[in-house]
Formats: sequence, structure tokens, C-alpha cells
Amino acid sequence: MDEEMDVYSSDPYSSGYYSYYRSRFNPEPVERPPPITDYNIRFVEGSGSSHGKCIDLVFILDCTGSMQKYINSVRDHIIGICDMIRGEEGLNGPDDLRVAVVNYRDHPPQDSTYVYKFHPFTSDIPEVQNYLKGLTASGGGDGPEAVTAAMAATLTELEWRREAARMAVLVADAPPHGIGEGGDQFKQGDPDGHDPLVVARMMAQNGITMFMVACEDTLSGYSHAVDFFQAICNMTSGVMLPLTTADLLAMTIVGSVLENMDMERLIAEIGVEVAQRIKQKGESMQSVEEVAQELHERLLLRNEQTKQVRLPEVYVPHENAKKNVSTWMNAAYIGDAVPNILAVPGKRLTDKFRKQNYAAGFTYTPGGRLPPRRTSATPSATSAALPPTPSSPIHSSPPVTSSFSAASPPRRVVSDFKPFGAPASKNLSVFGAPMLSTPGPGGGMFGSMGRTPGAIGGMRDTKADEDDEDEDEEGARLRRDAISLDQARRIATQAVFRVARS
Repeated sequence: MDEEMDVYSSDPYSSGYYSYYRSRFNPEPVERPPPITDYNIRFVEGSGSSHGKCIDLVFILDCTGSMQKYINSVRDHIIGICDMIRGEEGLNGPDDLRVAVVNYRDHPPQDSTYVYKFHPFTSDIPEVQNYLKGLTASGGGDGPEAVTAAMAATLTELEWRREAARMAVLVADAPPHGIGEGGDQFKQGDPDGHDPLVVARMMAQNGITMFMVACEDTLSGYSHAVDFFQAICNMTSGVMLPLTTADLLAMTIVGSVLENMDMERLIAEIGVEVAQRIKQKGESMQSVEEVAQELHERLLLRNEQTKQVRLPEVYVPHENAKKNVSTWMNAAYIGDAVPNILAVPGKRLTDKFRKQNYAAGFTYTPGGRLPPRRTSATPSATSAALPPTPSSPIHSSPPVTSSFSAASPPRRVVSDFKPFGAPASKNLSVFGAPMLSTPGPGGGMFGSMGRTPGAIGGMRDTKADEDDEDEDEEGARLRRDAISLDQARRIATQAVFRVARS
């Protein structure tokens, strides 16, 4: 009983919080209901400032096992995190930044306290901090947790603003049920019928980008978790950000939000044209890759710069891992993918990543600025004469001071993206995925049997990261640099989802 009451016993704000409980005891096995394939997300009219830029940010927190240090990090830094986001993005209105929390444990009988609870969106950040003070890490059970239920709660429980940049940050060290892990007591997946692949597509269609902070070394100890979460992030145009220390959590969250704001700006500017170009080239994952590379070249030509969270090489590359990411992304439901997931032999984390993460740290002083950012070198005469391409990383951007503004520097428009000027289509689909009309691997994100190009299945721009040897020595950091091919892929993927939804 004490464990069940720990969140509420000393919290004066409990009347404003909501929770979801299943029966404490579940003595008889219950047949899993049919998968839920559609969600009615609630949107409200926003109250952001007149310039129209605003953010809705939800933290999805695993509150089981050894997660207390990460919960404490979010709790202790939440005001500083929001302070930095406001400052860097020029958010001056009282409601320009709203924050929500969804915290979760597991389904009974694996955990008898709660499945998930949540705090609704609010611009009162101290109130959110008070809620976080009541969260403790406890319980769990069989390894996999109620991740899917928490993801679904962001769609069913929260009220989002249509005009806001919508983001979710999942902080976890365990996978969801149903992806084939040994010892999973819910091998069929979420007992309420939620499927994480369906939820991820629904998030993407509604412009919710999910970032996954992978708490290592724990997460990579599971057989399928790393590849699964990489696929989920790819589907929502987010990024997977592994950490071995909670000290870097605050910087990682801030950097992810700031980077995504640059993606939102570009999607608003060219998203329709990008989606139409993909439609014109044919509804396949290969067309997304081709358009992303074309888009990347054109953005480089106009000297487009973006904020970027850069991490050293994290996971040991393996062909099976890339294939697994593709399998997850192309499956309609997790049950379709599990039989086709391949074993990835050997250790997953690189020795360099472990060393750099354990040695790194991050502190924030109220009123301070973000840590210094690395900038590109001044262009040479030789490099200026060569047109940039996705296969030749760019190091020719003008130097940028550490106090850069939220907007990109003046840039040259390349023919207003005329090559992307295909006629508008009223029936643009997300490659057949939203309707989930085709069972099996062909009914997934891209609705085809085609495999994901290898580059899509990787972690960020691995080859480009290898070229930045001096950056690897410094570990995780936020910088402004020429837009990356990975970011162009994210823009292309998200553009298609959003145009299809509209």
C-alpha cells in the first residue's frame, strides 16, 4: 500500500493529476483485444504569443527499477531546461512553452501500483517540478515495461495545440511488451490492444516527434530494444540519443528540442513540395531516400544551417541491426515483425562511447547560456569551387558565434525548390500506411515490401561523424552546422506524414 501511495501522500497538487489503474490482481488470463488502429487526438486552440512560435513538450518517464537518477535529473533541471529553450527560441509569451509528464511502470500482475499516470500540459513549470518531486522509481518485474501504454496516453490523455511544435521525449531503459524479449510476461504485447508501431505512425501523422533517451548500458542488454526504438524514432522523424550517465540528460533534452525547432521551420517552408515530390517519384521508401538526398543538396547550396545534437559513435554497426530497423518500420504490427527479427551478435555499445559518456557532465546556472558550440571552419578556395553533395560532408559554413540567434542566417533560395513543384494531390497517402489495410510486413509505415535503404537504418550520420574525429574526442555536444543528410531524411519523412494527414 505504501508503494501505491508514494506519489500522492505529500503532494498538494494531486487534485489536478490523473491516473489510470488496472485491477490490482489479475488472476485469470485475459485474451488480448484486437489492435487499436485509430486514435482521436484532442486539439485545443492555443494561447501562444503573436509571432506564432510555441512548443508543447511531453516527458515520458520510466518509473521502474534503476531509473531514479534520470527522474531526479529531469526534476532538478526542468526549470533550467525550459529557461534555455525559451531563451534560444525567443519564446517570450507566458504560454509559448507548455510541458506535460506521462510516467509509467507496468501492467499487473508484474506491477501492482499503476500502469501510467500523467500531468496535463501547463505553462506553470514549477508546478510540473512539484509533480516530478513525487515520482519514485520502483517495481517493474519482467524486464519489458508499459512503454506502449504511456506512448498511447500522449495521444488519448493530453490536449495538444494545433499551432505548436509538438514533441515527446521518452526516457527509458527497457523495451515495451511484445517485441520478442525473453521472459516477457505479455508476449502478445500491450494487454489493452495498443501497438507501438500504430501509435508511432499516429504520432507522426499528427506532427508529434519522439526522441528516445536510451539509458545505457541497460537498454542494449535486451535482444531487440535498440533496433526497435531506432525504428520508432525514424518513423516519427526523431532521434535516438543513448546516454550512460544522467549528467548529460538536461543538455540532451535541450539540444533535441532546439534541433527539432529547425526541422519544424523547414517543414513549414517546404514540406508540401517535398511530399509532392515523393508522391511524384512513386510511393516507396527508396523515393523518400532519393528525395531526401536531393533536398539535402539543395539546402546545402543555399547554406542552410541547423542546430544539431552530436554524439560520438554509439552502437557497433552490424548489418543485421539495419535489417531489423527496416523490418520494424515496414511491419503493420509488432506481431508481424517479431518472427523476422535477426540476432545481432556481439556487444552493442562501442568502448569509446562508454568512456566518453562516463567522463562527461553537464551543469546549468540559472540565467546562463548553453555550453559552447563547435562551428565549422572557414571555407577554403578549393572547397568553395565544388558543389556540396550528400556524399561529401560540408565544412565550409561561415564561423558562428556561441550566441547564435534562433533563426538561420540569411540564405539563398535555390529556384524556390522548383524541382519539387509537382501538382497538388488531394489523395496523397503515407505510402499506404495510415489505413493499415495490408496485413503483414507490407502494411507498415511505407506500405510496400521494399527494404529500407541502409542509411535510414543507422544512427544519425555515422560516416560524417567518423570524419569529425576531433568532435568524437569531445563527446556529446550541441552545435550549429550545415544541415545533415539525416536531418533531410527526417524532413522528408515528416513532410509526407503531415501532408497525408491534412
